[in-house]
Amino acid sequence: MGEVGATIMVYPPDWRTLPVTVFTLTDRGQTFDAAAATLVLLAATLVVLLLLGRLARTRARL
Repeated sequence: MGEVGATIMVYPPDWRTLPVTVFTLTDRGQTFDAAAATLVLLAATLVVLLLLGRLARTRARL
């Protein structure tokens, strides 16, 4: 969520990143929808980190 300010300044109006969506929903008072979007962001991050960890372990064995 640290890049939200910069993203809001430069992203095209027809684009919506997940952190910007969370910010917008929270700003509009739709906290449950924002929480759902946050869980999607968290799950995507977790999957990427797990895949990178597995890749690092595989490369370490070689």
